[in-house]
Amino acid sequence: MKAEIGWKTHEHEKIKTLEIINNNDAVHTPYIKVFDGISIFFHQYDFSKFASPLRVTKDSLRLDYCYSGQVDYDVPHKKRVFFEPGFLKIDRRSLQNKSYSFPSQQYSGITIIVNTEIEGKDLKSVLGEDLDVASISKNYCDEEEYVFLRTTFLEHFFEDLRSEELRHTLSYLRLKVAELLLYLSSERIAQKMLPQETFSGGMISRIRQIKRYIDQNFTKNITLEALTRRFEISATAMKNGYRDFYGIPIHAYIKHKRIETACQMLKDTNLYVSQIANEVGYANPSKFSVMFKREKKLTPTDFRKYYRHHRQ
Repeated sequence: MKAEIGWKTHEHEKIKTLEIINNNDAVHTPYIKVFDGISIFFHQYDFSKFASPLRVTKDSLRLDYCYSGQVDYDVPHKKRVFFEPGFLKIDRRSLQNKSYSFPSQQYSGITIIVNTEIEGKDLKSVLGEDLDVASISKNYCDEEEYVFLRTTFLEHFFEDLRSEELRHTLSYLRLKVAELLLYLSSERIAQKMLPQETFSGGMISRIRQIKRYIDQNFTKNITLEALTRRFEISATAMKNGYRDFYGIPIHAYIKHKRIETACQMLKDTNLYVSQIANEVGYANPSKFSVMFKREKKLTPTDFRKYYRHHRQ
């Protein structure tokens, strides 16, 4: 039976709540209209799946920033899109897919929906100049329906919006949204400052698949050559894409994954260090100990002693 989806809004001062009802479940999303045609939605969910999107109208631009959790969903042409913390997704599609899944069982983030046909009189009063919001689509989504961005500016910008007190201040939100749209509408910034950290949907899907494979096989001998063959991607694109997307080179991530797993095993088990070394992918215990001390500033044995002493 097809789920019946209802929509309700509850107004409290300037903040409203959008209640999305799916059968007997509901999610409550606070939102505020900051300008005519521009609204911000604040997401904080704890569930695994929900089959109703945040609706957008034709000629709208959807900006999503993820604080925590992961979102997987399908888009046309049977592609799979993965959305992770620290990224801004710019989406110009007029129809949102209705099948979202949350592998981490929770999600925290912000959505800004912009009607690209607005005249922007309120925006002009804030900026002191005209702003063509449609240029954002041209700058970033000219060839793709959606792209993912990750920059220091965006990280700091959305961190500022995490304040519960400031979220209720309309004048503050207007300044912040105007700042973001001005930043994204700059052709100079789009061309010269963001290309190396702008990810197409196809690339982000491929890089996410590589990480998932590494997470499942990090104890094995994973070579870059094997990864390029398995995922049909060039070595340069894979190395650059992975580093830019996750902020760490592939080999460094594998080492990090092994060391962190070893730390947990040192805490939770009484296995010999040589056994743990073998479990996380090091055939040579001495090499493992050297690598571990380089990362943690303690030998594996001293790490275990230190942890268990301070746990008491």
